[in-house]
Amino acid sequence: MTVFNITETEPTPLLRDFAAFTRYLRTHQIVLTRANEFISGRDLYEMNKEMTHPLPDTTPRTDQTLYPLLHLFYHLALAGKLFQKVPEKGSRMILRPTGRLQLYEELKPTEKYFFLLETFWVDANWEKLQAGYFGRSPLDSVHDVLEYLSERQPEKKIQLKGKEDSRIARMLSDWEYFLLYFSFFGFWEVTRDMGSVELYKHKRLFKAESITSSTFGVIMAQILNQTRNLFYWNLPFRREMGEWKAVPESPFTDENALMFLTTDIEPKRKRSKATIKIDEGKTGDPFFLPFVPLFAEGELQKTLPREETKFVDGTYVFKVSLTKDIWRRIEISATHTLLDLHRSIQRAYNFDDDHLYSFFMDGKLWSHERFSSPYDDQGACVDEALIGELGLFKGQNILYLFDYGDMWLFRVELEEIRTEGTKPREPEIIEKKGRAPKQYGHYNE
Repeated sequence: MTVFNITETEPTPLLRDFAAFTRYLRTHQIVLTRANEFISGRDLYEMNKEMTHPLPDTTPRTDQTLYPLLHLFYHLALAGKLFQKVPEKGSRMILRPTGRLQLYEELKPTEKYFFLLETFWVDANWEKLQAGYFGRSPLDSVHDVLEYLSERQPEKKIQLKGKEDSRIARMLSDWEYFLLYFSFFGFWEVTRDMGSVELYKHKRLFKAESITSSTFGVIMAQILNQTRNLFYWNLPFRREMGEWKAVPESPFTDENALMFLTTDIEPKRKRSKATIKIDEGKTGDPFFLPFVPLFAEGELQKTLPREETKFVDGTYVFKVSLTKDIWRRIEISATHTLLDLHRSIQRAYNFDDDHLYSFFMDGKLWSHERFSSPYDDQGACVDEALIGELGLFKGQNILYLFDYGDMWLFRVELEEIRTEGTKPREPEIIEKKGRAPKQYGHYNE
């Protein structure tokens, strides 16, 4: 049986670099950009210097999406709840460490690695992670790529450039940053195709000339493919499929998701070619369980507990703005739902509740962080979650879209959470400014 050893620098400097990243975040006030709530160019420029392999040709104005490693770390830190976004004075957000960061730092190196891999595999939104120029989330091709990798001889170069007709070249053609992400985790070494950068004249484009799989990567691919089906384990994907409180690996319950998971998409189980016995475990087992035999006894025993969002009782005060000078302030109880909030917005603006709508919880139009109206086939439904269990924070900006044709866009800012005092029995419109526009006024022109 092959036994591996993970350190701060092996199989890659992932742990060493992530430690430098979190140390910088902990010792500096990180004010996020307004547009995307990313780390500022100046902070990225300084952090890049501390990485084992700093990117060349960067400036204090270089955007986060041009730093693949730091872009990955940003998402892992948030998805793993090691840091959280909190509002600063004004409208800017800052990053603040949570108590979980200390727990992470107390783990052994192998346990740290698997916590980061679990966060990448289970909690990270792969569409947000993909920042390549042409790339998209490889969620629907990762099984086939890992299957291909697990059947190959390790340490042998796989040529991609000029092999457009080969199966693996086609599968990896739009992986872009994910080619790097898997290399950061030690699955393979990747050589960049610099000719494509010159051709398209864009630094964010990442095409590979070749990949060379490692022995570690081949065995990891075998185990992931056989025991950690990404469709069942990745929670943002399950959220996109309409499941609000999915448990990793549990069966799908949403009818739309079941229709999506056809035999052409859902990976087929194959007989293991791994040199170790794999314990697939059962639903609720820790992510790292089948990987334990790869390491010396006692090296991989624990991880950070998976945290469910806690219910926060009280009164929530939302400012619902159509423009700077047209807004309504609404009080609503933690035990109400987004359906109740929708109805109160409709009432506040004298609209007819006659179209589909969605709440985009991250404030970004058409993101998968959404709750949608009944009869919509996208995202979880607005009546599935109570306001108090959404994990909302003061200063959070939600985008409410009503009517997918006319596109009425409302900014919904959470101004206050009062945990004491009497809660409203029904949502209340407590303040307003500006005359509401006519919903169908343009038809009379």
